[in-house]
Amino acid sequence: MHKPLVANTNTNAGYHGLRMSADEYLALPEDPCARYELIDGVICMSPSPIFRHQVLLTELSRQLGDYLLANPNGLVAVEVDVRLGDDLVYRPDLVFLSHEKAARCNPYITEVPDLIMEILSPSSHRMDQETKRGDYEKAGVREYWIVNPDDLTISVLVLRDGQYRANKTGDAGPCSVVLPGFALDIERLKSLFARD
Repeated sequence: MHKPLVANTNTNAGYHGLRMSADEYLALPEDPCARYELIDGVICMSPSPIFRHQVLLTELSRQLGDYLLANPNGLVAVEVDVRLGDDLVYRPDLVFLSHEKAARCNPYITEVPDLIMEILSPSSHRMDQETKRGDYEKAGVREYWIVNPDDLTISVLVLRDGQYRANKTGDAGPCSVVLPGFALDIERLKSLFARD
C-alpha cells in the first residue's frame, strides 16, 4: 500500500498525477472544484463539462427517471465514482444499477453497473470510445451507451459472450436490452437545441 498523499494546494491541479490505490482514492476528501478519475493507479483530472453536455445529461437522466417510475427495477445516478478495480475508478456521466446491486453500494459504487452512459466531449472522444469501452467491457458492464452531442447519434453496445456488440436502433430510437421497453426519445433530445 502506498503512503497517504497530501494534495498540492499551491496549484489548481490538486491530486492530478498522483499514484494510489482505488481504496486510497476513495478515501480522499471531496473536492467540489475538480473532477478526478483514477486510471491505472494515477489520478487524472478532466475539465468541467460544457453547457450542452450538461443539458443532454439532464435530459438523459429525466428520460431514464420517467422509465423507472413506471418500471421500478433499479436506480440511476449521475457523475458518481464507480470502482472497477484496485487501480481503476471512473466517474461516468450516468449509471444504472439494479436495486440488488445498489443496496450493496454505499457510499460509492463498488458493484459493476448494469448500464453506463457517457457523453463525448472534445477531450474525451478516444478515451470514451476506446479506453473506457475496453475497461467497461472487461469489467462486465452489460450495456454501454456512447452519446455524441454534436449530431446526437448514440451507440448502444451490449455485452454478449464477453464482448460489446452494437444493438440495433428501434423505430422509437436507441433501445436498451438491460431495461426492457426503454427507448430513448431522440426527438426530445433534438428539441432541446432546436432554434426558432
